[in-house]
Amino acid sequence: MNIDIRSNIRQYIKAFGKIASNDIPYATMVAMNNIAFDALGTIKKEIGAKLNIKGKSIPSAWRVKKATKAKPYAELYVDEWSWQYKVLKHHYTGGDRARKGMEKAMIHMGLMRQDQILTPPPGVKIKPHTYVEMMSQLKLFYKAGFMANETKASRKRRERLRKKGVRYFAIPWHSSGHMHPGVYARVPGINHPVCMLRIADKPNYQKRLHDVAIVRKVIERRGQKHFSEAFARAMAKRKEMGW
Repeated sequence: MNIDIRSNIRQYIKAFGKIASNDIPYATMVAMNNIAFDALGTIKKEIGAKLNIKGKSIPSAWRVKKATKAKPYAELYVDEWSWQYKVLKHHYTGGDRARKGMEKAMIHMGLMRQDQILTPPPGVKIKPHTYVEMMSQLKLFYKAGFMANETKASRKRRERLRKKGVRYFAIPWHSSGHMHPGVYARVPGINHPVCMLRIADKPNYQKRLHDVAIVRKVIERRGQKHFSEAFARAMAKRKEMGW
């Protein structure tokens, strides 16, 4: 994200005419970093306020690359290799979202189309290890060596489920039967299949997050405060060091 605020820097340097030229890189560095972390906190608050996402680590996709004296600008960026980025991306761009691991596997096996997704029915919450068990029983681990990374704990959970008799099966997208396409569980003691995941048409998300607009607001509303504090800090440091 690049926002040109050099005019702001010149304005505040002019206002602090007594500051020595060798203090300017330090004061600029401090101001840039303070603005960046202020904007980062504001972005995280907006994510929490606008999205019904309970995971506290999701806003951590946003990070700050701090300014230095040699590089007098800070950068706000998203780690595009993180799983949090995949969760947030469509809320910034709108439209469809990226397919998840089980969705990709079911598409690969022909159980779903590429323009479809998996979604739990209302009120159903699925833990990560349950996804692993469903994929295992449905034989969706088409990548060589995938199950070789299975942990001891996941093997124990899988064995407990096997003993309980919980079995999963899939109804493909092209089925003409009475059951909606998706993934179901046969659970002992329940005389009907339990729907775990429904196959649905791809979503069309609206843009709900606007990062650049947030940063501009931070600069407009608190930029002067950050610059003033940074230059005051530079002056205090000069006085403390006896320069």
